[in-house]
Amino acid sequence: MYSFVRITLLYSFSWGVRDNDVYMIIDKSNYSIGNTAMASVLLLYYHLLSEGNITNNKTTYIDLEDFDGFSFLDVNVVDDKLDIDVEMIKEGAVIYLLCDLNDMILEYKDHYLTQPLTKKIINEIESKISKNVPEADEIILLVSSGYKQMDYSKYTLLLSNIYKKYVFGRFKNLVL
Repeated sequence: MYSFVRITLLYSFSWGVRDNDVYMIIDKSNYSIGNTAMASVLLLYYHLLSEGNITNNKTTYIDLEDFDGFSFLDVNVVDDKLDIDVEMIKEGAVIYLLCDLNDMILEYKDHYLTQPLTKKIINEIESKISKNVPEADEIILLVSSGYKQMDYSKYTLLLSNIYKKYVFGRFKNLVL
């Protein structure tokens, strides 16, 4: 059930509300936001491809004023003529957050679950993004168990599989 409310904020960000869930709207009035988001995702993917996997410190290449994973988890492009790949943006938002989560795990080890950013990422993945990258749900289950209980080899395998499917796969499909 959709209940649509449009809220326009500073910088031409438009937001809608659907079933008490807020999402970003991209249309003719703010299409540059969608273009910039696509460029940011491609830049993130470029750096991940250069490493050959989802590794740490890759989101540092992305300007937070242009793209942050949380804002683009649920986005809707209302004009097909804009040629904005909304699925890539949503998947890129998930990959961005998985990179940040990986950073938190590697940096804080035993204490990553106490960090506000870790809690926020876990909450967002649990509540919003399983439809964009369903494999992220399994990562959250592993990560939620804590550092000492986490099966780290399974965790890295899941990250690798997500990388192959969404990052490498995206570039492969662009070329073919």
